[in-house]
Amino acid sequence: MADCLKTGRFDWAPRAHEPLPSGAAGHFWRKVERRASRIPLGYVLGNQPFLGVSLRVGPGVLVPRPSTEELVSATIGILKSEGPIPRRILEIGTGSGAIAIAIAQSCPTARVVATDISAAALRTARLNAASAGLKNIQIRREDLRRPPAGEKPWADLVISNPPYIPTAELSLLEPEVLCEPRRALDGGPDGLSAVRWVLRRSAACLRPRGFLAIEIGHGQTRAVLDQLLRHGFRDARALKDSDSVERLILARR
Repeated sequence: MADCLKTGRFDWAPRAHEPLPSGAAGHFWRKVERRASRIPLGYVLGNQPFLGVSLRVGPGVLVPRPSTEELVSATIGILKSEGPIPRRILEIGTGSGAIAIAIAQSCPTARVVATDISAAALRTARLNAASAGLKNIQIRREDLRRPPAGEKPWADLVISNPPYIPTAELSLLEPEVLCEPRRALDGGPDGLSAVRWVLRRSAACLRPRGFLAIEIGHGQTRAVLDQLLRHGFRDARALKDSDSVERLILARR
């Protein structure tokens, strides 16, 4: 109802006794019907809040989760406490642009490069970055499995929320989640296919002492920490989310 009345989330209640504007009732019930058919709320409304910013979302992009807000907040907090904010930041798999936009706003002196392979995601991320009025973010198409040839270490931070759900578990997901792009969810047989590619890319493009911050799935911590050691990372640590699940791994190159 707040969306239909163009008010704040809790501002419509004091107006509950007032007649609805023309067309608002029909607009409201159409949204209710879509939500009742298990369409994600972000898709129904066309937007999703993320760390104080309203982002456009729709079919073709993952709806940003609270766990990813925790990824960004924890990363920024730790980086600020450990030294100068990284100047060159790469986000792999930007989707709606949520992570890149949040970091670009929090670190205005940084240069943020956000990549994705999906045309729909790139369009959405560019619209969101433009709406936020950000000048320190570049969004470009890139296939994670085919990194730029001859790339030399340049990034101070790589951050990513890759697909990490094992393929066999996709059928167990809620209908709302299954409306989202499979490419953003399916992590392969063990859930770590995309994670491995992120680690390879990070090992190649991070400068010495650069950071990697990556969101992972439940029960994947040990496997990811082992992979990090093989790629030359150190000081790796797993952080728990608000549900006490080890969801974020930070490591230094």
